[in-house]
This record gives sequence, C-alpha cells and structure tokens, in this order.
Amino acid sequence: MLSTLIASRKMYNACLEELITHYQETGKYLHLYEQDKRYGKDAHPDLPAVVVDTTLKRLHRSFTNFFRGLKEGRKVGFPRFKVPNAWNTIQFRDAANCLDNGRFKAPQQCGGCIRVIVHRPLEGTFKFARIVLRPSGWYLQCVCETTPEPLPKKDNAVGLDLGIRYLITDSNGHILDNPKHAKKSAKKLTHAQRTLAKCKKGSKRRKKAKHTVARHHERIANQRKDTLHKASHHYVKYYQTIAIEDLQVANMVRNHCLAFAIADASWGMFRQYLEAKAESAGRQVIAVRPHYTSQKCASCGEYVEKSLSVRTHVCPFCGYIADRDENAARNILQRGLQVLARTEPSLSRREGPEQSGESPSALKREAAGL
Repeated sequence: MLSTLIASRKMYNACLEELITHYQETGKYLHLYEQDKRYGKDAHPDLPAVVVDTTLKRLHRSFTNFFRGLKEGRKVGFPRFKVPNAWNTIQFRDAANCLDNGRFKAPQQCGGCIRVIVHRPLEGTFKFARIVLRPSGWYLQCVCETTPEPLPKKDNAVGLDLGIRYLITDSNGHILDNPKHAKKSAKKLTHAQRTLAKCKKGSKRRKKAKHTVARHHERIANQRKDTLHKASHHYVKYYQTIAIEDLQVANMVRNHCLAFAIADASWGMFRQYLEAKAESAGRQVIAVRPHYTSQKCASCGEYVEKSLSVRTHVCPFCGYIADRDENAARNILQRGLQVLARTEPSLSRREGPEQSGESPSALKREAAGL
C-alpha cells in the first residue's frame, strides 16, 4: 500500500507538470480524457488502473475548482505539486461489493484482500472507498450515500454563543466548558518537538521522533472533533431553531494575543458540524451579525459598555443582572428570531423562555475590535 501511495503521488506530480507545460506551449487546457490515454498499464505497471483513473480525476477536479473560483471572484490557490506529507490517500471507485465479512478486496498491487476492523455497520448505498495513511496507521474510509432522516419537529429555539472562557453558552443559561485540548497537551507536544529538533536529519531516531510529534497532533485533533460532534448533536437533537453568530474566524485569528485560543476552540468547525447535522435532521441554523451582542441589554435593549474583563452584565436602566455570556446569548436568539420572522411570519408569535435566550460572543467580537 505504501508503494502504491508513493507511485500515485509521483504520477500526480508528473501529470500536473504535463498540464502546465502543455498550456505554456499551446495556450490550451489538456482535457482529462486526452491525458488519460497516455497513462495506463504500460506507463504505470505498478499502479492499478482504478488508482490511475482516480488520481487523474483528483488532479483535474482541482483545476476545475481553481477556474470556478476565478470565475466567481474567490481567492483559490493554484494546484500544487504534492510532497510526501501532503499525499496520504489512495482512492477507489465502484467499490459496492469490495467490503465483505471484514475484508476489503483491493487490487493485487495494493495487497489484495485486506482484513479490516469495521467499527460500525455501513448506512445507505456504498459508493466508493479510500485508504488513508495517518500517524496512527492505515484507515479505510467508506463513502456512502444516505437519505436524510428528519427528526420530529419542535416548537423551540436556542441561541448559542461560542467563546474562549466557555466553549458554548446558550440562551437558557447552560454552558459547555472549553476543554482547551491543545493547551493541555502543549507540554507533551513541546517536549516531543524539542526531541525532534535535536535529532540528526535522515536518522532513524529523527524518523521516530517525527512520528511521535505527528501522533500528538492527531490525538489533539481527534479530541477536538469528538467534543464538537457531541455538542452539535445535542443542540440539533433538542432544538428546532438554532441561532449562532456569523463570525469571521479568519479575520479574528489575526489578533496574535487570542489566535491560539481561537484556533483551539475551532468555532468554524463547530458551525460546519452544526449546519450539516441540522440539514439532515430538518432543523434550522440561523447566523446573525455578532456586533454588540455583549454590550446590549437583552431585557430593555439599552447599550451598557463594558470591557472584556467584566464578566457580569448589570443594566443601570432596568436592573437586569446576568452573566455576560448569557446576556449575549439572549441577544443572539432575539436577532435569530427576527430573521426567522421575516422569512416565516407564522413563527414570530412564539413565546417562551427558550426564545429570549441567546449566547454570548463578547470575547470574539471585542477581540476583533467590534
């Protein structure tokens, strides 16, 4: 499998160089099927035909995304030559009958019939598979096409605020502590990186130390994803409408004082998980503008200026006292319901404490200078 992985990466780079050279000489883009004629068993006897096809499609898909981004005015990077650390996947197609009784029927060049540990039954229609190399070993990713399963509709709503002190604070006053996985593992990671820096390049000891650093990073990523998956599943399961802040995380991490903490919290990943689960479950996720949600009083609507160190909202106009994050969460929910009322007027007359609650976004907004 490792030999196939290396050979497919070299083929990808060779095809990319051929595309660039052909465009420089002719001014035209070399089509996928024209390039596919030059690559087969004769050119790559060490690669299965299916891997040759999928590798070429991955290359041309990257060019399609690049040209589409230029057309839409988005900043999309030009396809790059792949180094060993940036190429760790072997992709197969038409693999509907390849997984049977705990074994994956791969081509002979990839090892033939491979025994795998199926940690959960497959759902939906099995489309294709990938063999992925990670620091902890080889993994088989099975991509399936499933049908959405909407949950029973509810008549409630909640506002969520993503922060640094608390990862999530909702409009009902419930909080989820920030695990700070990267910060907790920083000491072990620092020790492993120092050991790697002292090793001689090209030595076996350096290779082992490099693998140790990669395992630490993989563990941190897995812990973070597990926390965000559980949190997003909880809110999608128990709430029909979820209001969140439309945060520009890429701009906020420019603040060097809070960049590490923001990246460790992974607000963008949580929003991605939340929207994906909500779409499948028939829920609604509404992103609202985050400006001044921690400064505005959720009870009377007056603005009460406070610094980032002030963690309690005390309104001198109406006497409302609440946690700073909970007050911001209530404001987020109110804005979300206003957006929902414009699209669905019948839902604007709902009442209940879950509609007035919102989540605090003070730490992120004020860090960005808003």
